[in-house]
Amino acid sequence: MTSGCKNIDLFFLQSMIDKTEPGVKINSYEIALGSKRGDNYTSMLYRIQLYGDKGWSKSLIYKCLPDNRQARNTYKSEILFNNEVTFYTKSFTALMKYQEHKKLVETFNSVPQCYLAQSDIVILEDMRCKGFTMLDRMKGLDFNHCRAILRVLGKFHGLSLSMKVDEPEKFKECISDAINEVYYKSENELWYKGYYRRAAENAVKMLESELTEDEKPKYLDKFRKFVNHESFFGYMVGLVSPKESLAVLCHGDCWTNNFLFQYAQDGSISEVSIVDFQLARYGSPALDLVSLLYCCTSVELRKQYLPELLEEYYDSIVSVLTQTDCLNHYPDIRQKLYEEVREYNVFGLGVALDMIPIITCDSELAPDMYTEDTINVDDEPSKEPYPVMTTSNLCRQMIADLVKELVDNGCLT
Repeated sequence: MTSGCKNIDLFFLQSMIDKTEPGVKINSYEIALGSKRGDNYTSMLYRIQLYGDKGWSKSLIYKCLPDNRQARNTYKSEILFNNEVTFYTKSFTALMKYQEHKKLVETFNSVPQCYLAQSDIVILEDMRCKGFTMLDRMKGLDFNHCRAILRVLGKFHGLSLSMKVDEPEKFKECISDAINEVYYKSENELWYKGYYRRAAENAVKMLESELTEDEKPKYLDKFRKFVNHESFFGYMVGLVSPKESLAVLCHGDCWTNNFLFQYAQDGSISEVSIVDFQLARYGSPALDLVSLLYCCTSVELRKQYLPELLEEYYDSIVSVLTQTDCLNHYPDIRQKLYEEVREYNVFGLGVALDMIPIITCDSELAPDMYTEDTINVDDEPSKEPYPVMTTSNLCRQMIADLVKELVDNGCLT
């Protein structure tokens, strides 16, 4: 049996399925890897195929902590995992109950069904069985895929804004007080200091290689100032702190691999599914937007379509607020949204320091979450995290394009 699934047996699977499909008898199951190296960094994914009587079958995604205990400690996997468990068992459940109560015409249903979420295991429906596929992370998002994601994020964020108005106490209990920042928090600063120093040095070298001598005074000094290792992490901590009144339940890790797509017969996008909520946070909706836009799209797409894409997102939020009769509580929402996107643009650059190398790296450069460690972790100090040090042409170009764009727009000074 695959080591990460050593606690899985027929009794466990039968007990789980009994809760959602009573009467189904499981006769056998098969386990296979659910992701490849470079697609997942803080957990392991397996695909479990169940077989029952009368031709019944079901495929599930089994997500668990890495076998490699050193990697588990390095990437603080337990903390991230617990945050995702809270998302599924408390926050998202409350949000869906609120949506059901409001009887929306256009519902948000873009998160896979969760069969089980506990301290070390999350089991979800396998969206591949419904025809959902993952894009190539290296190719980034085109206009249609980016627009589809922003529409879905608008619905997701709009539900938060609505529930905060209609059920403030429940919202506080299940969302704003339940979901905690797990990454950019002060107590992590020392742990990630070396990580971001190396990531920044790598990014500075890449940027320098892409700039002409005439361009360096304009762009390089501003970027060096931004990534100063003495102030960078603390600055990011400040940006993720909730800012009312638009603070929402954010996905927290908006990049290509965390969105799956289903297509109609004519090739158009029919549905989007959002996965991986380990970095879920309560904060500005702009945090999700700038992470997606600045890590997963090209500068050419942003120059041509950014205003249109932001309008798609805004229209989606307004649609939800209109259906829930909460729009009057946010009279200046359009202005505030655009102000926050501009204010948080630099957060997207901060995320890009390590995400663009991750997105553009070859799989063999990524850490292997499926390798079992052979050392006694109790006798070995935890290793500090180490960034992916990609220096490919694509990576260099994306970093340089982003820095130039933010400097030229007056966002990076």
